[in-house]
Amino acid sequence: MAQTPTQSKREMQVLCLGLFRTGTYSMAQALTTLGYQNVYHGLNSLGNSDDWAVLNNAADATFPALPTYRGPGKPFTRDEWDQIWGSCEAVTDVASVYGATLARAYPDAKVILIERDYEKWSKSVDTVLNSLWGPIPEFFVGFVEPLLGSSTGLTNRKMLLGWAGVKDVKELRANLRSAWERHHESIRAECAGTPGRLLNYKLGEGWEPLCEFLGKEVPRDEKGVPMPFPHANEAAALRRKILDQQVIMLKRLAVKVLPWVVVAAVAGASRWWATREGF
Repeated sequence: MAQTPTQSKREMQVLCLGLFRTGTYSMAQALTTLGYQNVYHGLNSLGNSDDWAVLNNAADATFPALPTYRGPGKPFTRDEWDQIWGSCEAVTDVASVYGATLARAYPDAKVILIERDYEKWSKSVDTVLNSLWGPIPEFFVGFVEPLLGSSTGLTNRKMLLGWAGVKDVKELRANLRSAWERHHESIRAECAGTPGRLLNYKLGEGWEPLCEFLGKEVPRDEKGVPMPFPHANEAAALRRKILDQQVIMLKRLAVKVLPWVVVAAVAGASRWWATREGF
């Protein structure tokens, strides 16, 4: 969440830049278990307008394909990133679309790149795209959110289109593989000049490579038995979070429009009565 004056400043230590739907929710839990403070995942940001304001500005500073791109002479600065992640020691998920740019902003942070099989990843990422484009998402993104002063859905769309370098969701689907390949190549290239900075991690490898890379002990229970690596259901958590946010937005919308509905109803009743009485 966007940093407030009451939150303590922390040094970013780990950038998990594997794309969304590559086990980032499980990795966030694993990093928390290893002792990292305020590990940020995209689920933290849903419903937080301050975070999305920062991410919206970051997209304008990062992706040349966007019509709102502010130009190469105005990159997103470390101070600007710290508005959202200044109190975090690690980030995952939503941070990944900023990839190499984020690695440059935090040059001392170690980088974890989770690479999932493309075919499995592309099928899984459909849930993300379907939550942003379609009849129901369009109702919330195009109608409800603007009435409530929210930009979560629009910023999500902007980030994905900018990341892929495309103008709409049809192009995004058509160019998904090339964007996926470019993502991994750019991060590896960014980290190539610093030996030991990058961990190429495969799903299912468990604690050992991660702990060796980070200089941590494999976590154990009170009996000294290695703890199982977290395996969280990110898709289910995302669906629940989105549904919760939609319910909250509808309640807020009802409160916002109810006075107008009452006024319209009263005006309509008055007009009917006046017509009936011959006024």
